[in-house]
Amino acid sequence: MNLKNKIIFLSFCLALVACQSGTDAVESPAELKKFSPNITLQKKWSKNVFSEKPVGKVNLIFNDSNIFSFSEEGEVVAYQKDGSRIWIKDLNLSISSGLGFGNNSLFLTTDNGEVISINSTNGETNWTSEVSGEALSPPSTNGLILAIQTTNGKVTALDSKNGKFIWEYTSTLPSLSLRGTSQPVFDKNFIYIGFANGNLAKIESRSGVVQWEIPITVSKASSEIERVIDVDSKPAVSSNGLAFGVSYQGDITALDSRNGRLVWRQPASSTNDILNVKGSTFLIDEFDILKSFDSVTGSTKWSSEEYRLRNLNSLSRYKNMLIVGDFKGYLHFIDMKDGTTQGRAKPSGSQVISIAISEDFVASLDQSGKLSVLTVK
Repeated sequence: MNLKNKIIFLSFCLALVACQSGTDAVESPAELKKFSPNITLQKKWSKNVFSEKPVGKVNLIFNDSNIFSFSEEGEVVAYQKDGSRIWIKDLNLSISSGLGFGNNSLFLTTDNGEVISINSTNGETNWTSEVSGEALSPPSTNGLILAIQTTNGKVTALDSKNGKFIWEYTSTLPSLSLRGTSQPVFDKNFIYIGFANGNLAKIESRSGVVQWEIPITVSKASSEIERVIDVDSKPAVSSNGLAFGVSYQGDITALDSRNGRLVWRQPASSTNDILNVKGSTFLIDEFDILKSFDSVTGSTKWSSEEYRLRNLNSLSRYKNMLIVGDFKGYLHFIDMKDGTTQGRAKPSGSQVISIAISEDFVASLDQSGKLSVLTVK
């Protein structure tokens, strides 16, 4: 869920409402249930990579045998699977979000709009560039173009090889929104991205020409707070031509990627990324309820409240299982078919913020800066 880090103004307003109502009842996170594990998880090593969490989203990168992470203070580090350090680079900058990865390069953004490309082999800086605002989600690349969304509602495309400006698109900003942005997704020659106004857009990646921009939900709320319908999650695109987006206080929606036509819509509220795998679309909603939808029809395949209110991070995929981390540092391995728990490990004691996978190795990063690597058998 991780909305605590994003809804600064909204949280303040809701707290005032709660105080005025005089209600003290607060629902507790679900207790973990016993289960029969079908996989074996073994922790191999842990290291501290930062002392203060960056303000934006942190993506671990697990590229073949190497793991990459960074700190808010500007240190970027590469480790081998066995935990030995390959290199460390001190940029001496305040990093807000990362990592993007492509063509042997890592991409990060700073809190004042700088974009940095680093060689993933040796940590040397390839280039630096600038965008017009702060980025709170990692850059994305298709190997040719680097796309970045900033908090001022702009999407900027840079040449991923040299950082040169290519194009910029500006969305319409609402008067009130969450503190966060959607990470762009490349599919073929197009970029799919969500905006704070509740729209999902398809943009031609080389020219910046918008193919369509469609509201994925329509708010009928009367108050300004209830009309916040940001699309802060990373969209998903299926192999059969469907684009999926989800909004806060709105819906999860499937659109025909060719023309933006509505295919199906289901009520949902989330800022977590969508995962689409082989005809199923997976989502964690704002109450940390796991849901599986049929990608074509939108019908619910299964729904699980086993981890309700455990502040789950976005889903990752390992073979035929989903992996998700919670506020206590647990990693949960969940069967895609029915939502049952197959395995569990506790590599740390703090909120999991990122998971990365390579073969039978799983890396997790918590908000205290602890990086852990486990094996799965």
